[in-house]
Amino acid sequence: MAVSNDSKIFGSPKEPLFNQKASGLSSELLEDALHVLAESNEKSKLRPTDGRGIFKTGALAEYVFLLCEHLELSNETRYLAVELFDRFMVKHISQLYEHVMNSDKYVNKEDGWATVESRIQRQMTLRMASCVQLASKLCSHYKIACVSRLRRFLRCLGLRYAEDALSKSELRILETLDFSVAIPSPLTYVEMILEVLGHNTKTCSVKLLHGTSLLVLDMVYLNFDSVYGQIAQHMMGLMQRCHGTPLVTSTACAPVNMSTLRSDFMLLAVIVTSTAAVLVDAETSMKVIEQIALISRTAQESLPGFVKILLNCIRNSER
Repeated sequence: MAVSNDSKIFGSPKEPLFNQKASGLSSELLEDALHVLAESNEKSKLRPTDGRGIFKTGALAEYVFLLCEHLELSNETRYLAVELFDRFMVKHISQLYEHVMNSDKYVNKEDGWATVESRIQRQMTLRMASCVQLASKLCSHYKIACVSRLRRFLRCLGLRYAEDALSKSELRILETLDFSVAIPSPLTYVEMILEVLGHNTKTCSVKLLHGTSLLVLDMVYLNFDSVYGQIAQHMMGLMQRCHGTPLVTSTACAPVNMSTLRSDFMLLAVIVTSTAAVLVDAETSMKVIEQIALISRTAQESLPGFVKILLNCIRNSER
């Protein structure tokens, strides 16, 4: 077997290896894995947190992406880091606000909250770095973002933190999230769909779809508010035409709750992979989209509208 010059004895490959005959999952195990992931997605949708998605939009996501790129971390690490940062910030701010409002320490609640809010803003870069550190550990990447590497990075930004401060920040995030940090990211869902797709359709170029899906997913994060605003509008249109039979997942036949919609990683993965299929080969894309719809149990009729939203966003970002 030929070995490339940049191959290493240790470390993760640059992209996942799909449908490996020797080490891949059997059809039964693959079906079980997809079912478990779908159940996890449904539970996440049933327990949405108000404000979910506020801290993974545009510039904030871009900052985390650039940090992960600087540290040469994996794709999974950066998407997971963004999700951890968003979940932490929403809960962290809620807890601090409740503390200020209920504490006798702050006589003037408005001034007290302004002081706390200013401290939160100063610490945002530190919190991002700590979420990247946690994500790199959870992904078991060989280029882990250790404390010393993060400290050097922060120092380049003029932020001088002791190693103890970085360790305490990581612990603060873990405690705030009740140590519930082993969560699937949108990329997990994308790769699961592609794994099943490659298993069912041998002629499909899964690796090419994977690389394109990464670019599309990046675009979604960098234009998060705009993309999800348009997705919500499209779902409202589907609801108006929905007469008893849902066209998409259960989210579409209930009033569109943005927190619930942003928690639906399976729907996001379906839209992203379908868009990637169109970008890779428009002529054969409908066959691929049909398979993606079957895998995710999403009605194929609903997908062209979602794909059109992402394609328009891609065109607009290129101008």
